[in-house]
Amino acid sequence: MDPERLIRAFDRKAARSLAWVSGLFSLAVALGLVCDALGRRPMLHFDSPILLEGRAALRADPNQEALIERIRAEDQVLREEFFLSRDRLLLGGYLLFGGLLVFALSLRRMVFLSEGLPVPVSPEELVPHPKETRLALISALSLAAPTALVVFAAFALNREQGDLAAVGGSSEQVLLANAPPPAPPVPEELKWPEFRGPNGVGIAPPTELPQSWNTDTGENILWKAQIPLPGNSSPILWGDRLFLTCADLSARKVLCLDPKTGAVRWTCALITPGLSMEEIEEKKEATLAAPTPVTDGKRVYAYFGTNELAAVDFEGHQAWSKWFGAPDNNYGVSSSLRLHENLILLQLDQGGGPEDGKSRLYGIDAATGNVVWEVKREVGASWSSPILISSPTRSELLTAAKPWVISYDPKTGKELWRAKVLQGEVAPLPVHADGLAYTVTEYAQLTAIRVGGEGDVTNTHVAWTFDQELPDVASPVTDGRFLILPNSAGKVRCLDAKTGKVLWTQRFKSTFWSSPTLVGDRVYLTDNEGKTTVFKMAETYEQVAQSDLGEPVITSIAIADSRIYVRGKEHLFCIGAKP
Repeated sequence: MDPERLIRAFDRKAARSLAWVSGLFSLAVALGLVCDALGRRPMLHFDSPILLEGRAALRADPNQEALIERIRAEDQVLREEFFLSRDRLLLGGYLLFGGLLVFALSLRRMVFLSEGLPVPVSPEELVPHPKETRLALISALSLAAPTALVVFAAFALNREQGDLAAVGGSSEQVLLANAPPPAPPVPEELKWPEFRGPNGVGIAPPTELPQSWNTDTGENILWKAQIPLPGNSSPILWGDRLFLTCADLSARKVLCLDPKTGAVRWTCALITPGLSMEEIEEKKEATLAAPTPVTDGKRVYAYFGTNELAAVDFEGHQAWSKWFGAPDNNYGVSSSLRLHENLILLQLDQGGGPEDGKSRLYGIDAATGNVVWEVKREVGASWSSPILISSPTRSELLTAAKPWVISYDPKTGKELWRAKVLQGEVAPLPVHADGLAYTVTEYAQLTAIRVGGEGDVTNTHVAWTFDQELPDVASPVTDGRFLILPNSAGKVRCLDAKTGKVLWTQRFKSTFWSSPTLVGDRVYLTDNEGKTTVFKMAETYEQVAQSDLGEPVITSIAIADSRIYVRGKEHLFCIGAKP
């Protein structure tokens, strides 16, 4: 026999043997994967009887340490089972891919060697043979099948892992298995991440905005969306996501909407272990959704009048939640959250007075919900929110509640300074500009305080005071030159921010609970009836425009991407220039 043909025959037998072995190996692996998939139970924590019964028991008594340990042990078992099953499936997919790859190559080699020695052909004969076409198709399918299997398995496991929740280190938390991914970069003009915008002082970056609109004719009204539940929180934005909270005694919800269209992208209703709704009373003044949430671009953090704090990722999955016990507050909870680096900052002032010892300031790990630091506050209930102040030497967290304005280190909760300048029921937020912090409440006084002190600065750092017809709900706004003060009697005053001198007073026919927002040299201020007045930030009053939304408004506006977002009693409005 021709030696070349003998070698080809030997190669053909070897290729056939390898094809048989790799084909049987692939079949065995495939059967193993199918059996494993059929026998693998779904990895959902809430299917576990121990967790279901444990959560019910913890609602009745949150202090059962033995039960908490059982829940942790069950959580560990479920996690180990999940990751073992995932690794087994992925390994099987890789083995199947390798086996089928060898099978396809061996089959192709065997068919090639089964043909005679090649002979020269004319160019016209260089067309694919049907047999070669079928072989190429078989090879492609053999390689595509395991690849699709591996991709599908990885997708399914990642989706399942995203839904996987576990009871964490205490009875007050429900944690996701993984930390959120890094936030994609978002231009500053597409962010309004907290109450009253960046730094919480009610100043928007200069941008072109509509100065008038009309809901009857549709002028500059881009869309309006029905809000499913009550709430007095204001909207916040991050890129292509707009967030809003709403609540009643049946549910506390975080909504994510498309800021371009108003369409609801998702709704997340909170589930909080240990929460006892029997102890919650819905306050009409604040509603159960008065605090405005905050976002860091990875998650949105929402606080409700039930004293629930929760983290929800950008796909609508609850990451964790925490209950601080039944609130003790005459009008309901309304303090909005702040973020500093990895900490959520919560001002929880409650009780009848300082002697009750119920008020606290918290620094909470945004990733886990664990309390990093906690400070007892010598104040009674308040309805204000903290603001963050940055200086060349340090950052300060400024709080206001009768009788103290107190500044803290936001990283540690260490008190930096305090001033005894407040009385009554404090709701307006402090503001800050050019080294002065301004705090105000009705029936007390407006006080300008030089920041950066140490200890009790009541007698050393007060620059000036003012005590005529002050706000009781609305917060001021200042650019460092002028200070705007709207009050509930319908008066708006402009003061010299350096001296406290009254520059002008303008009377309106309505009440102002919404806080003013400064955009460039113009102030947007909405009254409780829904009428927004635009006027200049100047030494004399000059009205630019006035528009009516047609429904009550007591929230503050959000501004992003040259659009204004306003929450009314029933609807969320988007106002922008129409093309």
